[in-house]
Amino acid sequence: MTFFYNLWYSNSLQYKLISLMLYPFSLLWIIIDKLKFLMTKPYTSHLKIICVGNINVGGTGKTPISIFIFKILKKMGHNPIFLTSGYKGKISKPCIANNDVILFGDEAIILKNIGPTVVSKNKLEGVKYIENLNSKRKIYDIIVMDDGLQNYSIGKDLCFLTVDRKSLFGNEFCLPSGPLRQSLNSCKKNINKIILTGNRNFKKNHNILKKDILNSYIKVDKVSVKKKYLAFSGLGNNVKFFDTLKSANYNIALTKEFEDHHNYKENEIADLIKLANENNLKLITTEKDIVKIPKKYHLKINCLKMKIEFDKQDLISLKSLLKNKLND
Repeated sequence: MTFFYNLWYSNSLQYKLISLMLYPFSLLWIIIDKLKFLMTKPYTSHLKIICVGNINVGGTGKTPISIFIFKILKKMGHNPIFLTSGYKGKISKPCIANNDVILFGDEAIILKNIGPTVVSKNKLEGVKYIENLNSKRKIYDIIVMDDGLQNYSIGKDLCFLTVDRKSLFGNEFCLPSGPLRQSLNSCKKNINKIILTGNRNFKKNHNILKKDILNSYIKVDKVSVKKKYLAFSGLGNNVKFFDTLKSANYNIALTKEFEDHHNYKENEIADLIKLANENNLKLITTEKDIVKIPKKYHLKINCLKMKIEFDKQDLISLKSLLKNKLND
């Protein structure tokens, strides 16, 4: 992933030239995406559907934002349910998630710990599965869809685009010459609001899509700088996790990166513990990673608990938007 990260986000002339060489393939990607949009008739559910997604490959904080919105809806008196694809999980048909991370994937377990969660590789089948759950007795009134902006088979009532305020859209090209799964012009037509995510330290606020922006931030507990850590993660954007730790004054002596949604083997955990002990370091990882590590190791590994907070006025705007759209 390091090569592609540099290709998409670096200002190096070398990477810019490689990106331009790949651009014809990006045009093909855009054409295919446009054809998918034109040839797909979206299904309209009787349930309200809120989609929290991104267009960048890698992490932009959509899952924490999905959770934040879910909690707001609960406080408003709604009965929402999560819908996620269960990426890298082995479940084949729509199903309510339990604690089996191998079956449902890490994101589903995190969501399931907050509220009821349906996992479905096919999001449209997932929507119909939830509707069927409601057929005998109305249980849920809103579906919070974690990811799915590029899924044109489902009509959505409200769409949020999460964007990391440090990385933004990289070189603004579609795959493979850039990090985007959808062109910026195409995306602009399908979203209601942009939610900037990440650390306060990064002040970039480039609104290329000319859409209203809501500012969210990661909040973590402060710790003593005397403690030194070995930080490890298997995310779409591991650097973002390490930056978050450093911005909160965690003394990070070593880092170890794994591929996105990595399923840890026992020997890998043993090696991490050994490396930390040899260097007199404490281990720290993410909530997404800790659910894939056997519980017998949890006492030896710190898990960073991250909270999302919004600027006061932006939080008011978010709540107002949810209230107005859901009452249409």
